[in-house]
Amino acid sequence: MFIEARGIEKTFPAPAFGGGAGLRALAGLDLKAGTGITGLAGPNGSGKTTALKVLAGVLLADSGEVLADGKPESPERLRALVSYCPANPRGFYFRISAAENLRFFGALAGLPPAEAAGAAAELAPPLGLSAADLGRRFDALSEGTMQKVSLLRALSRRAPVLLLDEPFRGLDEAACAGLLGLLSGLSGSTAVVIASHDAALLGKAAGRILRITDGTNGGEAAR
Repeated sequence: MFIEARGIEKTFPAPAFGGGAGLRALAGLDLKAGTGITGLAGPNGSGKTTALKVLAGVLLADSGEVLADGKPESPERLRALVSYCPANPRGFYFRISAAENLRFFGALAGLPPAEAAGAAAELAPPLGLSAADLGRRFDALSEGTMQKVSLLRALSRRAPVLLLDEPFRGLDEAACAGLLGLLSGLSGSTAVVIASHDAALLGKAAGRILRITDGTNGGEAAR
C-alpha cells in the first residue's frame, strides 16, 4: 500500500486573545510513501507532526486530499488503515496498567484478546519491555517506558500504514536497536513513515528521507 498527500494546506488560527495572523503549518504539501520506510526530516515547526496527523486522519486539512493506493480517503477510513504513534505518549489511561491499556486499545482496533496478547509477547522484548513493566500502572512508568508502550500499541495493530512521530525519543540504545530491527522486519509489507530529529537513527531506519521545509516537500535528502 502507498499513502499520499496532495496539496495539503493547514493553518492554525491565531489565539483569540492576542491577535496576529494564524500559523500556516502546511503549504500545499505533496508527499507519497509506499511499502518500505520513508523518513521525514526538517527543523522544529517545519510541519512534520502536522503532516503525520493529517495522514493519520486525526487532524483535518483545510484543503487538499489524502489518498491510499490512489483512492481519496475520509479521515474515518484513514484511521482504520493507519496506525499512528504520536511524539509524546498520550491518550492512555493512567490509573490502569500498561497491559490493561494495551488490551483496551487492541479491542478498539478490532484485535481479538489472544491476538493482542500474542503481539505484546512478540513485540515487547525487542523494545525492552518486561512483564513487570506491563503490569505497572501507567502513571508509575518512566517517560521512556511510556514511549515504549506507545510504540507497542502502534506496532500491535499491524496496520498497512504505520506513522511514527519522534519514535526514538526517550529510548535507550538497546531499545533503539530493537525498534530498528522491528521496523526492518516490517519494511517489506508496510508503508512506514518516520518523523525524527535524530539524523543518525533516521538514516539507519529509512530507505529514503524527505525534507519538510516551511510546510512543503523540500525534496529527497542526500544520503
